[in-house]
Amino acid sequence: MKKQYIGKLDSYRQKIKMLDGIIESSFDGLWINDGEGRILRVNKASEKIDEIKASEVVGRNVRDLINEGLFDKSVTLEVLEKKTTVTLLQKVRSGKKILVTGTPIFDGEGNVELVVVNERYIPYLNELEDKLRESQSLTKKYQRELSKIQLGNLDRDNIILKSEAMEKVMQTASKICSLDCCVLLLGESGVGKSLIAKLIHRYSSRSEGPFMCISCGAIPESLIESELFGYEEGAFTGARKEGKPGIFELADKGTLFLDEIDQLPFHLQVKLLHFLEDKEILRVGGTKYKKIDVRVIAASNQDLENLVKERKFRKDLFFRLNVIPIHIPPLRERPEDIPPLVSFFLSNCNKKYKKEKSISSGVVDILCEYDFPGNVRELSNLMERMAVLAENKKIEPKDIPQYVRKLLNTSLSLQEEELLLRKAIGRVESFMIRKAIQKYSSQRKAARALGVNQSTIARKMRKYGINSMMP
Repeated sequence: MKKQYIGKLDSYRQKIKMLDGIIESSFDGLWINDGEGRILRVNKASEKIDEIKASEVVGRNVRDLINEGLFDKSVTLEVLEKKTTVTLLQKVRSGKKILVTGTPIFDGEGNVELVVVNERYIPYLNELEDKLRESQSLTKKYQRELSKIQLGNLDRDNIILKSEAMEKVMQTASKICSLDCCVLLLGESGVGKSLIAKLIHRYSSRSEGPFMCISCGAIPESLIESELFGYEEGAFTGARKEGKPGIFELADKGTLFLDEIDQLPFHLQVKLLHFLEDKEILRVGGTKYKKIDVRVIAASNQDLENLVKERKFRKDLFFRLNVIPIHIPPLRERPEDIPPLVSFFLSNCNKKYKKEKSISSGVVDILCEYDFPGNVRELSNLMERMAVLAENKKIEPKDIPQYVRKLLNTSLSLQEEELLLRKAIGRVESFMIRKAIQKYSSQRKAARALGVNQSTIARKMRKYGINSMMP
């Protein structure tokens, strides 16, 4: 009986020795840990990969090794928590990144008794990650450059402009799209501040995030704090049981456009300043600050510097918002933008109401003389009104609303007389060009005879419908 026992013991020892040989001969690193995270065995491959000695770690808990910075995370702890096989990338103290897989071994009651960790160092893994980061950086750069190209053709993006003043506005906008800084849009009501804000968001790195817009002057003072910053359960009578996120939280990872920022109550200006500096908000009735990633674009139709002098707006908040100021000029200061805007709005009205209205050049000339106190918004509404109410297919000076006529200093009848003069000049131009083309049979020679450029002749021929192949 004793010999039989000794024989079995020798057999077990032989098997353990064979198992040790298998563990040590593995090219991959192997760690064997118990159900508490204590290290039982580490093979030579792991000593080489992790640049440690087995004697330094065996008997210790993996939690202690994380605290000491031997590696940044433990697959063993993940396996013990999830009770399933886990694979992850682990960074060791030397800076290497290794691929590790932890496999649980269960006892008869379903508890994790051991965790076997297989680890492999892939030398080119870091190189691949560096190339990926470089590729992502290049992609973002190309996206920014593409945004600038797109911003150079904003007439395709519902921004209609021809004036040098608006070109400068767009150039500034194109430069700051990719910069995650505060922007302050200044200009009269109706000049298009919200449209510029949307464009900056659309061509920024936050374009896939939300664009939230709120007018600080449109919300009662008693409600604006909870609308902006949200509230917790029981913050006030009538509050939702589960609380409510504010617009800052809803705009997380995106852009928040604060219009009429001058209307923000003085006590909330402090709270906004805190967010701009620390990127965190506190809900009404809350006790813990919450980190929020939001770019703020503010706008005002008031002179904020004067409001600062009058102590109606905080100086520190003004300087914090005024990082990139963009002044959008009123429509009366850029009348060259009116004709293309008229064409754009009329086209929209025709699509909306399924009409085929056109507009006489006389109406456009008159509109260019009008000051448009309501700016682009007023022009849009005016075009819609004339497109709907004009009796004929062509909108004529008589279709211009009475309030516009009263505000114009020039006589409308005089304008109509000037229109007759333009028509007479047009008839003379058409006659002379036709005769010159018949005589010289060449646009270039006809232009030389008439004392103008060939491009002028070509444009006038298109205008008057003159066939270049005419005999």
